[in-house]
Amino acid sequence: MRLKAIGGLLFLLLAVPDTAAAQQQCRLPDRLTVLPCPNLGREEARGQKSDFDHYILSFSWSPVFCAGPAGKRATLQCRDNRFGWIVHGLWPQYATRRAGQLWPQYCGPVQPVPEPVLRRHLCNSPDPRLMQCEWAKHGSCSDFATPDAYFTAQAGVASRLTLPAPQPGQSVQAFTAAVLAANDASHGHDRLERRHLRVIGGPDGIRELRLCLERDLVRYRAC
Repeated sequence: MRLKAIGGLLFLLLAVPDTAAAQQQCRLPDRLTVLPCPNLGREEARGQKSDFDHYILSFSWSPVFCAGPAGKRATLQCRDNRFGWIVHGLWPQYATRRAGQLWPQYCGPVQPVPEPVLRRHLCNSPDPRLMQCEWAKHGSCSDFATPDAYFTAQAGVASRLTLPAPQPGQSVQAFTAAVLAANDASHGHDRLERRHLRVIGGPDGIRELRLCLERDLVRYRAC
């Protein structure tokens, strides 16, 4: 994901036109507390590392999240900063259900994501707790040996995309068409098609976009 440092601030430039990008702001705190994912041991562990078929890269529309109950607790994301699309996570997936499940999770013990890695990637996924849990739940099952490699890989995929801002009252179908129009050139990669995307909306508008990828994170695949 493209980031630009201006006067000590990091501004998120992915996902919105240039005029809107200037309004987005990512100011990192002086110190970050490094704690393990609080969900460890509370959710089922299943699967083995690197035993999966493809990835989903999930994006979240921050204004909708921040307007909900969970957003009131997300100080860094929703009170101290302004974001458009953020990266939710990079999720290993099964092509077909295995023991009734579509994905592996918590595939082995991991160390907490170190502060320098959190700081380096926090403007892509602006919640230390989210990053810790994504690494523990999904990164532990991925092809990546370290959290830095995992978060760098998802940022690299995100940097290839232009994601427009959802418009008030916009349907899933209309927003999907807007995404395809904004990414109508292949740029050396597969051309993005409707079958590669899954857009999730609700009464409060478009809130999530999922991109389906092969394990090489270069080729798109049908969702």
